Amino acid sequence: MNQKQIYLKNFREANDLASLGFGESAEEVGKKVVNLLKKEDLTYEEAYASLQYAYNLIKLESNFLKL
Repeated sequence: MNQKQIYLKNFREANDLASLGFGESAEEVGKKVVNLLKKEDLTYEEAYASLQYAYNLIKLESNFLKL
């Protein structure tokens, strides 16, 4: 398993996404998502569940996204 796969599977610590081969937009979108979760005043569990739901939705819709 390469670093990118490890990061995506176990995203426990913040890493430099550019060094893993992701573009700047990946980091910016991630920051926007976190800011939205804060704005919505979700608990940690609610935020985590929302992220898990989004992840599953992305997997489901992957045929329609530029991945």
